[in-house]
Amino acid sequence: MEQRDTTSNKRRPTPIARGRVLTVIAALAGVLVLFFIVGRCSRTRGPMFAPPGKSGGDTLDIAIEVSPLSYNMSGDSVQGLDYEMITAMAADNRRPVKLHPFAPLPYALRGLREGRYDIIISALPSTRRLKDSVMLSSPLYLDRQVLVQRRDDSTAVTSPQQLGGREVWIADGSPMADRIDNLSSEIGSKITVRTQKGRTAEHLVMLVEAGKIPNAVVNEGLARSMAARDSILTYDTPVSFTQFQTWAVADGNTAMRDLLNGWIACFRTTGTYTRLLEKYGMTAPKQ
Repeated sequence: MEQRDTTSNKRRPTPIARGRVLTVIAALAGVLVLFFIVGRCSRTRGPMFAPPGKSGGDTLDIAIEVSPLSYNMSGDSVQGLDYEMITAMAADNRRPVKLHPFAPLPYALRGLREGRYDIIISALPSTRRLKDSVMLSSPLYLDRQVLVQRRDDSTAVTSPQQLGGREVWIADGSPMADRIDNLSSEIGSKITVRTQKGRTAEHLVMLVEAGKIPNAVVNEGLARSMAARDSILTYDTPVSFTQFQTWAVADGNTAMRDLLNGWIACFRTTGTYTRLLEKYGMTAPKQ
């Protein structure tokens, strides 16, 4: 059973250099500034970025997750696997879209239920919990969930079985809670799930890096992109098998799901799709 805890982790962090703490704090602050800036920016070319609110006409309002893998800004440029996929699809189909960067996931799910968004774009594993609340698209790529830890942590685990009796951190509203529940049953020992309101997977990885929390369960694609910037992080312990990664539309909106699936089916036959998977180190699902 999932246990939510909005208190700070009581485990004593491994001592780290003051400079590294300041670096991580600065990175977290940068993420918050990014949310503020993106929410107020609009672009006259390509997809537009705007505060929540239905655009009307044939424009699709799309909530897209801010993360190193899905959508991120570096200076004046925007990149990310999911971002580049949806902009390519929209261009191919000559359909205007308005992108609404978000974090964390519960915010976007609420907007989808309220009709403010047509699509949620994020690396969403196809899980029971998600299928009970939204309609999922065809898979776009494959990923799995891994445990991010510090290399210098003497208590780090090396196999999923060692998580019994321990606690793991997941992002606020993450469907990964399903997998942790299943893993607890498989190993016959309780794994306590910790979350904190508003914390995304990217935030949690930063907190692991800073020694503030012992671990975080995130998608391997995200872990790989963040570990590449800091060799102190390791993600060698998988906690799930490979899973389909999907996007989401509102429950019951079969017309939008069918439209999106048609886009995905066509896009997966293109060279752009293949190049993007290679660029971000991801694998295509079998046809």
